[in-house]
Amino acid sequence: MKRWSVLAFLVLLVIVFGDHLFVGTDVAELQPVEVIRVGVCEETITVETDTGESGSGATLEEAFENLKEHAMGEIFLETADYLIITPESEVLIEELTDFLRPTCYVCMEAGQTDMKKAAQFLNAHKPGKTLLECHRRKGDIPLLITEEGGMRLVS
Repeated sequence: MKRWSVLAFLVLLVIVFGDHLFVGTDVAELQPVEVIRVGVCEETITVETDTGESGSGATLEEAFENLKEHAMGEIFLETADYLIITPESEVLIEELTDFLRPTCYVCMEAGQTDMKKAAQFLNAHKPGKTLLECHRRKGDIPLLITEEGGMRLVS
């Protein structure tokens, strides 16, 4: 008798909540990110991606939430291989370890960087420091210099 009542209860649960039990994300909606830029201007933190999405807020958490809210699809930050920071956002390195993979390569921006071109350039010329190494203060952050349409890394 107990088995039938348990089985009936489970069937009832599937009928009532069946549509909500297997909620996921459509793969077509995922936007894998390869490069992220973090900047600070007048106490506002801005996060931009190579997919063309951006978000801003008073805190890093707010900026990432704003990025995800306004994205055309589901932003997938776990694929980010590169982080470009501005000199003003260097103080956020420790906090960025809560949002990005520790193996993400980091460089400091000098000049306005085209994010699409940065992805191609950084894939060919990997910066020498990871987010974890920068967090532990091991050496200087490589400089990504953009001038006259070209880019170069200086360690």
